[in-house]
This record gives sequence, C-alpha cells and structure tokens, in this order.
Amino acid sequence: MKVAIPVTHDTRISAHFGRSPAFLILDVDQGRIHQRELRLNDQAGTGQDRHPDHAHDHGHGHDHGRFVHLLGDCRAVVGLGMGTGARFSLESAGILVRILKAPCTPEEAAIRFEAGDLEADPGPSCRT
Repeated sequence: MKVAIPVTHDTRISAHFGRSPAFLILDVDQGRIHQRELRLNDQAGTGQDRHPDHAHDHGHGHDHGRFVHLLGDCRAVVGLGMGTGARFSLESAGILVRILKAPCTPEEAAIRFEAGDLEADPGPSCRT
C-alpha cells in the first residue's frame, strides 16, 4: 500500500502538511518498503518548513483538492501536523490521516501505519 509522508528538503517528516516541499510516497507491504517516489508540493511556498517546530500563520490559501489529486492513489498520509481543511478533504476522498505523536523517519512512519500502530487521532495537530 502507498503511504504519503510530507517531508522537508532533507527528507525529515515535515511539521506542517501543506507547507512541506514534497511528499515521499512509500509503497509498503509486510513491514518492508518496496518502492519510493518523491512528489513535489507546488503549494509549499518559499522558505517554508525550515524547522520542525516553526510558528506559522494560517492565511495560506491552499487548494486542498489539489492535495487530493496529487495523493489520491495513496491509502494514507502520515505526518506531524495538518490543518482541518486538508484533513477533511483527504478523509472525504477516502485517504486515511494519521498524526504522529513524535518525529521518526518517514520509513518508520509508513511501516508503523501498515502495522496498525498509529491511532486515528492521537492528539492536537494544526487545527485550522
């Protein structure tokens, strides 16, 4: 199954889904990564997500439908933070969303999702 992970330029998991410069698509099966693909996020803006704990305003104007189109073949998106608009659009399209409690590698996040080790809503994320 394909799992999308929002990543920074150095391929760490991004702190904010919509501002991540890219999405790492990992095809995972039985605890192993079989394929990797990087899809650029043309809605990221410039200079975003340099630090995983950056403060950000929410006047970003993302087109959430474009995220659904870009990631529509994925079973899930796993990240560290996501606004409610993006989350609603993805979940309405049948894409599961999981917000991590703590950073890990993208590969570990995908494997943990496939194993069923991630809760549907473990706590606060970006709520706008």
